[in-house]
Amino acid sequence: MKTWPFAGRRQELEHLVRLARDPTAQGVLVAGPAGVGKSRLAGKILEAFRPARVTLLPITATKAASGIPNGALADLIPRDHPPHLVNTLRWAGEELLKQARGRTLVLAVDDAHLLDSHSAEVVASLVRGRQARLVATLRTGEPAPDSMTGLWRDGHVRRLDVDPFSDADLVAVLAAALGGPPDDATARRLGEITEGNALFLQEVVTAARAAGSLHPIQGVWKLTGDPPLAPRLADLIHERIGALSPALKAVLEYTAFAEPVGARTLSALCSEEAVLEAEERGLIKVAVDRRREIARLGHPLYGEVAREHCPELRRRRRHADLVAAVEPTGLRRVEDLVRVTVWRLSAGLGAAPEPLLAACRLAWAAHDYPTAIRLGEAAVEAGTDGSTASAPATVRGAPATDTDTDTDTATATVTGNAAAAIQLATVLDYAQQPDRARAVLDAVAPPRDEPGRARLVQAVASNLAWGMDRLGDALDLLATTEKSLRDPALRLQLATRRLSLTASAARPADALHLSDTLLSSGTPPRPSGPAPHRHPLTGPPASSPPRPGAPPSIVRPVEEPGTSDPVPLKAVVTGTSGLPPPEDAPLPQAATLPEEAALPDAMAPPAETTGPARARGVRLGPVSRAQVLNSRALALCYSGRTREAADLVREALDEAQSWRDGIPALVSPLHSTWAMCGYFAGDLPLMDQAIASMRAELAGQRGWSRGEGSLALSRGHAATLRGELGAALLILHSPANHETAVTVGGCMGAYAAVQALRGDAPAARATLRAALDRNRATWTAFTRWVALTRVWIAAAAGEPEHAAELALSAAAECREAGLSAFESVALHDAVRLGAPHSALPRLEELTSVMDGSRVRLAARQARALAADDPGGLLDVAAGFDTLGLRLHAAEAAAQAASLLRRTRGEKAARAAATEAWSLAGACQGVDTPALRGLAAPNLTSRELQVAKLTAAGLSHREIAERLGIAIRTAMNHRNQAYWKLGVNSPAELAKALTRH
Repeated sequence: MKTWPFAGRRQELEHLVRLARDPTAQGVLVAGPAGVGKSRLAGKILEAFRPARVTLLPITATKAASGIPNGALADLIPRDHPPHLVNTLRWAGEELLKQARGRTLVLAVDDAHLLDSHSAEVVASLVRGRQARLVATLRTGEPAPDSMTGLWRDGHVRRLDVDPFSDADLVAVLAAALGGPPDDATARRLGEITEGNALFLQEVVTAARAAGSLHPIQGVWKLTGDPPLAPRLADLIHERIGALSPALKAVLEYTAFAEPVGARTLSALCSEEAVLEAEERGLIKVAVDRRREIARLGHPLYGEVAREHCPELRRRRRHADLVAAVEPTGLRRVEDLVRVTVWRLSAGLGAAPEPLLAACRLAWAAHDYPTAIRLGEAAVEAGTDGSTASAPATVRGAPATDTDTDTDTATATVTGNAAAAIQLATVLDYAQQPDRARAVLDAVAPPRDEPGRARLVQAVASNLAWGMDRLGDALDLLATTEKSLRDPALRLQLATRRLSLTASAARPADALHLSDTLLSSGTPPRPSGPAPHRHPLTGPPASSPPRPGAPPSIVRPVEEPGTSDPVPLKAVVTGTSGLPPPEDAPLPQAATLPEEAALPDAMAPPAETTGPARARGVRLGPVSRAQVLNSRALALCYSGRTREAADLVREALDEAQSWRDGIPALVSPLHSTWAMCGYFAGDLPLMDQAIASMRAELAGQRGWSRGEGSLALSRGHAATLRGELGAALLILHSPANHETAVTVGGCMGAYAAVQALRGDAPAARATLRAALDRNRATWTAFTRWVALTRVWIAAAAGEPEHAAELALSAAAECREAGLSAFESVALHDAVRLGAPHSALPRLEELTSVMDGSRVRLAARQARALAADDPGGLLDVAAGFDTLGLRLHAAEAAAQAASLLRRTRGEKAARAAATEAWSLAGACQGVDTPALRGLAAPNLTSRELQVAKLTAAGLSHREIAERLGIAIRTAMNHRNQAYWKLGVNSPAELAKALTRH
């Protein structure tokens, strides 16, 4: 196999080289587990020795020669020693010293733990006697000759234990080996699979490339699916774990199928002795969690090999054994039901619909989408025999089935198959598989009861809006059904769903009105009014014929309870309205809400809600309340009231224990709103808090979902705001190039924006066009992000005046829609593009209604630029830099430099240009109009050397001694650097150089 280039581990290598040259010792011993890259590090250490001064003797120890005296030295000493020789150790050492030829002898020992005792003592005696230096590798966890371990214990050599690759080192290695960087998700996945083991990483990458699952897209490498288990990799794993007895193989297989699994469960299935031996050999790891002993695999690839090589019949028996061991314990923990139900399916034992459905909900609550889908499909299949189940109107875990009366009490007897189908469809929708969800819902028998109708309608509405780009039809369906329902608790469910779609449609005024009503009274208004009209984005009216190839209607007539005549919910065509508008076409407005969903001024309940229903009252249960808080927070965020919005998000998350099982997917939009609050306010610490919390929530997620996309988008926005454009591309690359997800348009749009900020207009234009083609929720704020992206595509194409016009046009549209947050960003974009006069009046107005420092700095930048005030612009640059918004800071400093060149002379202009250059250098390839003319200060190599040493705090004398030059020469070089950079002190110099 081709050797990979050495990359990463720079700090470790520098430290090891220092240890190897340490005059107080005779070398270094590199220790670590198998495959972490000890031999490569040792090789790089040896390269640091000067060949003219040393003689390198390579000594390779092997298991085969470990029992032969001098076996490791066989190629370095004569085959036969002199007759009647008594001290063979001294003789062997002298033979090695003869090869030094007057130079320093360096012994390079690979796998020192495999040295035979005689060879080990020869090496150790030379090192102890200071006759040779040593660079050796040693595998931890393996017995080693006492003479070798004594060298580092007694201080003759230094020892450094090498860990697996860190995340940063793994990315560096992959970039060097592949010839291009991996995207963030790919690096993370390969790190999880290999746990940073260098040898495993090389084998996994080689196998993935050969299979085509690891391939470059636009110069960035992306892993699609899991890499195959290549025979060579399997051989390496078998070599590492060694021969296994039947008992050890059973421990490994049970753990592979069930991890994390209780150690006592393993002992019951195998034996206590087998479990203890498996832990000692590193096949499993056991950790104590409170009073439980939890066993996991010693390495993820052990499980891959165990599962791959386990015959089918034994696999089924292993799962059946696990069921028999755990099921009688009473399934005390929440996850036990999911695990046992999955094991029953894998063992062929089957399961009843109710536990399958409950397990599906729990898997969804754990964000395990593949398992939830599998269990949901099994529940649907198990219910096709006509069995029925008494299910609560709230399908626990499904967002579309919240029935808080205090809406959690309404129940209905429906077919188990219908409840399972609705749950499965909901999970499929959140797993970004709306077409499969539509097919499942299309097969559901029409419910005859109100709770059943409400559940089905909410599931269908979610599918229409988020999966089919049919907001108008979704709202029409909700409004029509809401009018027909008698139970106020069920109407509350649909009103909550209507609020969610209204907020997501970027209509903050309407969303705030409805959320006020629901939070204050808990009683929704009954929609009324003429038939809804349609906006082009939401597709043709429901009565329009479907476009060619469109799927059939997803909703059929539903009968009222106790009647024989069907009552149509709505014959909704689920096809999209056609292709998205061309990239150069004007953006459509956000979808208009149907009049049936509009908010009436009077909030008095309908007549039929008086009497017993009104007397008992309806209040928001925890699930509905969480959804209302989420929608209200989003509306406040879009309105620029980010402080209130973030407080509501925290309030909802603080109450998560009361709603998490009912609607686990809500954690994603809540965190997304939280991160957006930081984005619009210019508060990066707030964004970091939201992202860290979202990562923790999704830590156990399996399979793609909206949550994964939301996390990537938030991280990409934070990196972009920091000016870390290269990092933003790697974060957004995987979701932007996802093969099947239908709501990745947001990530693709953000990816296009970063490409544009880096000056690549053609690539940005192509990405944005693909985003419009792919996204199935164009009725959301997605259209606003698209408008902002088009601004920077025009700027990247060399049309800054047109770009400023686009920014001002987008701002006007956002103002009309009440989207102050987006409006402020668009106005600031116009200022960054050199059009401050048009943006200034409105920016100053927004400072009084919006939270955060970002809009205030934008207004100050507009004011200073309009007034030709370079000092004000430099103050703005310092303000943005303090916030961590380095791209904005660089542009403000560049605008100041441009003004200073015309007004105050060369030195002041150089200082401002250096500040802009320094800030822009931290922005990873930025190329915006304000920064396009920047050039690096024209420092000579010697001036740069002196400048760096000055910035590091060295005096003139110390610099002169370090570089071998006169003190006056050092002073002259420093003064030239000061003049060219426009700085006046070592602190200013350090700031300019370090940041860049």
